[in-house]
Amino acid sequence: MYSLSTANGDKFPLAWVGRDSYVVGGKITSGADFTLSEGYAVHNLHIGQFSSIGHSSDFTMGLGHNYFNLSTGVSELFKEDKNYPYEGSYKEKGQILIQNDVWLGHNVTIMPGVIIHNGAVVAANSHVVKDVPPYAIVGGNPAKIIKYRFSEEIINKLLTIKWWNWSNEKIRENGEFFKSEDINAFCSKFYNEALEEDRKIKDVEIDNLENTFLYFMDFTEPYPLWERVIREFVKAFKSKEDHLLVLYIDEEFANSNRELMNLIPQFIDELFLAANFKCSLSLHFGNKESERAVFRRVDYLITNRDKHTILHSEYAYENKVKVISGVDSPIFE
Repeated sequence: MYSLSTANGDKFPLAWVGRDSYVVGGKITSGADFTLSEGYAVHNLHIGQFSSIGHSSDFTMGLGHNYFNLSTGVSELFKEDKNYPYEGSYKEKGQILIQNDVWLGHNVTIMPGVIIHNGAVVAANSHVVKDVPPYAIVGGNPAKIIKYRFSEEIINKLLTIKWWNWSNEKIRENGEFFKSEDINAFCSKFYNEALEEDRKIKDVEIDNLENTFLYFMDFTEPYPLWERVIREFVKAFKSKEDHLLVLYIDEEFANSNRELMNLIPQFIDELFLAANFKCSLSLHFGNKESERAVFRRVDYLITNRDKHTILHSEYAYENKVKVISGVDSPIFE
């Protein structure tokens, strides 16, 4: 984790960079500095494993302006209340996710709200304004798909195998494949094995409604989002009886923090008394083995700044679960 030291001594997570990824002279252009004093920031940059980020890449987050207003400016003259909250009425995007085995050429700019999926390549001097599909090669301003690295069949097999999540030992044991262009041979050896592992995933029983949202509770993060996520969910869907927010809690953490676990229902009860909402909130206790299965039962993932965000975004993609950034302002449009 690359962090920014704040005035009160906290460490704000500027970026997570995964195993054996590298960044050459990258730059983060962020609005985080404007709001850290308030204990919050529209900012979330994650880079997965085995990714290569070229010279002078620029990641831009949390610096939007409302071009629907009369003026796009932010002058103090426009404010009725100088102490108004930072979160405005327009969508402020603050998340960029670079998944695994991604290659960004030099001088690439990535705009907020973008997910660059596994295996993608972004040509030098490109300006990326929307999501890049797995194994796509994109380029230009704005960046558009030029071609794909492999056939659709091979891409689907690679996304099933997910070699970037292998252990170091397994990668070393199969090092000859990583120096070869014979992708068919690699898939032939490992695809069926991956399918068998997928079949071993046990289903989980959770309540789900027509619109079910999933959030992994981030109690241990220096700037946790869970309270804000719950409040905004209730505010956005107060009258929606078919909307459910599943709050996923690691059961090992829960067993070690009973006092905190007792406070969560109290927090929800107080919120209900204040808002009298019809949408639903539920707690789900699980472990790392059950995380992947939960994605089969939900419609939306709300991300946070936790180090597992890239992995969760992978699970979301394979289950056609829509990703919503938990650092955006507002979170729900």
